[in-house]
Amino acid sequence: MKWPFPSNRRKAGAPDLYHELREEIPEARKQGELPARDSGSFSRYFCDLCNSPFTIHELRQCSICGRWGCKDCWTQEYYICNSCNGILKMHLVRSRG
Repeated sequence: MKWPFPSNRRKAGAPDLYHELREEIPEARKQGELPARDSGSFSRYFCDLCNSPFTIHELRQCSICGRWGCKDCWTQEYYICNSCNGILKMHLVRSRG
């Protein structure tokens, strides 16, 4: 089954934006790897971007770099962390120009 995204309509052999970002951005954590645990708490973990403690249910893992982000450090539109979102925006500006 093909996904209904523009990346499936790209030219054959041309890399899509997701794979370009995966190659450019170093992986901070592997997918499924837990965030850093708050040693002063039983059930809190640190956001990799703002370093604030949260429960695991309040954090999301970036699909590009693997960092864990809280709601303030998260871009819901692309389901990526704000750090990767900045790089994504630079790619989008470059592709339009």
